[in-house]
Amino acid sequence: MPSLYPESGIEYYFKTCKKGDPEAKAVTVDQSPVAALAKASEITGLPRDNFEVHQISKEEFERLRA
Repeated sequence: MPSLYPESGIEYYFKTCKKGDPEAKAVTVDQSPVAALAKASEITGLPRDNFEVHQISKEEFERLRA
């Protein structure tokens, strides 16, 4: 049965950083901005509004994930 939502071939990647961090150091990375934000909150114990999400390239995603 064909999928109702065919794969578009477009991939997005995101990193979550603490707000106000001048270096924008990644706390977490994920393919979903919501998941990246939730993981950052869980890891640090800080509320989600203490973070900002940035879209990143596939290359940066793979580098940060390693």
